[in-house]
Amino acid sequence: MRHSTVGVLVATAALFVLMGSAWGQESRASVRTYQGVSYKLADPSLEVFYTIGEPKEEQGQGTAQQFQPVISVAANAGAPGGGEQALPGEGGTGKEAKLLRGHSRATEIVILKDGVETRVAWDRIRSLSFSRKPVTDAGLPLYVPYYRYSVSAVLVDGGRVDGDYVNLGTTILRGQTPTGRVDIPWEQIEQILLD
Repeated sequence: MRHSTVGVLVATAALFVLMGSAWGQESRASVRTYQGVSYKLADPSLEVFYTIGEPKEEQGQGTAQQFQPVISVAANAGAPGGGEQALPGEGGTGKEAKLLRGHSRATEIVILKDGVETRVAWDRIRSLSFSRKPVTDAGLPLYVPYYRYSVSAVLVDGGRVDGDYVNLGTTILRGQTPTGRVDIPWEQIEQILLD
C-alpha cells in the first residue's frame, strides 16, 4: 500500500512539473512599427480602451434612451481597470454626466473584405501584417495624416484571412520588455509575429 501511494505521488509530481513548464512558457511577439522601431514583447495582448456614458432620457420620448457623448480615453489610459469621471452638465443645466472609463483584453479582431466581416480570435493568430494608404479626401487639413488600413492575418493552423479594411479603434498592443511595459497603438504597427 505504501508503494502505490508513493507511485501516485511521483506520478502526480511529474504531471505538475510537465504542466508547470507548459504554463511557464509565456507567449512572445516580435513587432515592427511604421517608424522602423522593433520590439520583442513578452505576454502580448490587445487592449481595448473605452469610455461609456450613462444613458439619458430624451424629452418627449418616454423611455427611449441615448448615451451621453463618448469622449477620448487618452487622458485616462494609464488608469488600471478604469473608473468614473463626472463631466459638467450640458448647457449649464447643472447636471453632471458620468462616464465609465476602462480597458479590457480583446479576444478577437474584425477584418472586412468586400464588406464581409470575419472575426478572428486573437489566440488563433500567428502573424498580422498591416498596410496603409493615405486618404486625401478625408475632409481633414492636409497636415493631418489619415490612412486606410488593410490587413493580412496568418493563422496558427496555416490558414490566412486577408482584409481590405480594418479599424481597431482605440486598441493598443501591450507587452513587457526587459525595460518595462510597452503600449503601442495599433495604427503604428506594421507587423506582429506571435510565438
